[in-house]
Amino acid sequence: MITIKFRGGIIRLLLPLVLFITSCSTPLNELIYLNGIDPGITYTSGPMPEEYRIRSNDQLFIQVISDDPMNAAFLNLVNTQGSMGSYGNSANSLELVTYLVDDEGRISYPQLGDIHVEDKTVSEVRDIIQGKVDSYLESASVFVKLVNRNITVLGEVKQPGQKLMVKNQLTIFEALGSAGDISDYGNRKKVKLIRELPEGKHVAELDLTNPQVIYSPYYYVLPHDIIYVEHSTKVYGAKNLPYAAPLSITASIVSIGLLILNLFRK
Repeated sequence: MITIKFRGGIIRLLLPLVLFITSCSTPLNELIYLNGIDPGITYTSGPMPEEYRIRSNDQLFIQVISDDPMNAAFLNLVNTQGSMGSYGNSANSLELVTYLVDDEGRISYPQLGDIHVEDKTVSEVRDIIQGKVDSYLESASVFVKLVNRNITVLGEVKQPGQKLMVKNQLTIFEALGSAGDISDYGNRKKVKLIRELPEGKHVAELDLTNPQVIYSPYYYVLPHDIIYVEHSTKVYGAKNLPYAAPLSITASIVSIGLLILNLFRK
């Protein structure tokens, strides 16, 4: 049984709750992106993203284009009049129109033989294939595109999962935007970016509240990057509670306290 003999007892009753609610809040400066950045100023460009280099299990769409499509037909998996969009985006459809880079970093091009493409850029692969095609056809052009341009966004975001890179120069903010932005419980000061390099996997940590992040070499994401948003421990206790729960609990305790106080006044 709880006995409250004086008005100060209610204060002592409510104080732990107030401290709990305060501890479950996040300071505003930890929620603002690029906090303190000066508007109206043109900032110099930071490091541009390095050009992606092809790795094993990548899928390449390759098309040879000629003035006479029939002449180039034997060099294509699909009719040169068609387009990737007409084949959909399912895994089975992509396998029919793309070349898969094997574990040794090669693609098997039936008419041109095995071609080593690992650790090369898309433009370098195009040049290699163009040189081989020139020995068969005159005035033919080669088009090469990386198909599986995906990034993975995990952690405290509203829509986690794999996201398609819609352009070459995609910033960390655009990547998070494709996942619905960081949730109220995400730690914007410790966003991890995992990037696979030739020498191994590199983990970078970004503080998105710091304006200097625009100069980070990881400001732009690359295909296959993994972005992980940590949970903020300041709100851990209230994560699974509805937003109105703290207010409801407060109102209930205040009501009980006032009721007990009134009983002692009689």
